[in-house]
Amino acid sequence: MHRILIVGAGFAGATIARLLAENGYKILLIDKRHHIGGNAYDYINSKSERIHKYGPHLFHCNNKDPSLKFLNRFTEWVEYKHKVRAILENGKTTPLPINRTTLEDVFNISLRTEMETINFLSSLRLNKINPKNSDELFLASYGEKISNIFFRPYTEKMWGMNAKELELSIGARLPFRADRNPYYFNDSFQALPKNGYKEIFKNMINHENISISLNTNFQKSMEKDFDHCFLSIPIDQYFNNCFGELPYRSIIFENKEINYTQDAPVINFTDKNVYTRSTQWSLFPNSPNKNQNDNYTITLEKPCSIAQNKGEYYYPVKTKKSRKIYEKYKKKSENLKKITFIGRTGLFMYIDMAPAVNIHIKIANDFIKENCS
Repeated sequence: MHRILIVGAGFAGATIARLLAENGYKILLIDKRHHIGGNAYDYINSKSERIHKYGPHLFHCNNKDPSLKFLNRFTEWVEYKHKVRAILENGKTTPLPINRTTLEDVFNISLRTEMETINFLSSLRLNKINPKNSDELFLASYGEKISNIFFRPYTEKMWGMNAKELELSIGARLPFRADRNPYYFNDSFQALPKNGYKEIFKNMINHENISISLNTNFQKSMEKDFDHCFLSIPIDQYFNNCFGELPYRSIIFENKEINYTQDAPVINFTDKNVYTRSTQWSLFPNSPNKNQNDNYTITLEKPCSIAQNKGEYYYPVKTKKSRKIYEKYKKKSENLKKITFIGRTGLFMYIDMAPAVNIHIKIANDFIKENCS
């Protein structure tokens, strides 16, 4: 029986572990943290609120998405359509992504139809720009005023650099809506796991061929004891940063109590405030106690450099320079027949949960096919 080491017990590692285990491989799954679930880990606090330790994780995909079919084996779901609002200078909140109501709130106007909304936005856009970076994309999509209110300050504190330095893909995450749709995502399936993400992972790794070891750091000396290793670790660190260090942003999470209810589960601070967003956990439908008393837990997120929060990798910083560095590491890794890099730090990629499952289903299935031939 082939012995496999998988480093990282988040969606990447757990998906591969389960599929390989079901095909007869013997798995050791390790994680440097004290818990399973990676950045999706959640827990119930003393007030019976379900807290996502590393920020809100909202599952969304198409109804026929392979990730949903796979995860349905390990959880029931509670329907939840996510709402986000942003605080304006006057203290009021307005919907994000930007829709007709947002434009009315910002410009103090009334827009009667979708076509009127589209035409108004077109009058704001800098249409002659052919975007080559995130800042130019903001201007071409929304114009100066909207960019200055919602995108430029937020992007700079989130990424620690001017939006002009960031690839287009960073600025392309939010759609525009000409109607009054208040929801953050457009997907046909939007939900939260009924009993939380931790329960999903417990069920995924509950297999006789999977052993788990937490509080365990990966050491290269481990490789000799296994037929193959799947590593959700920073690929640049594995190669001793020989081509340079890949840049990441991290987040410091601060929990506090409030005695009011937010306008939405997540409030974005798009100004120069040090925080990017605030999440009120009692507003999520799978939080056991939604109305405990006048005090609710919120989590504030403060972006920072990886040097300020060592070992906590959240967002790969995608620039032309970092992409070139990563490609060198990727090419070097292809010479390692016993090693496959996975996860956001192994692939230097920010991956939402559904795509993460799909990517690693394919990695697992390709590995199985290659070793059956």
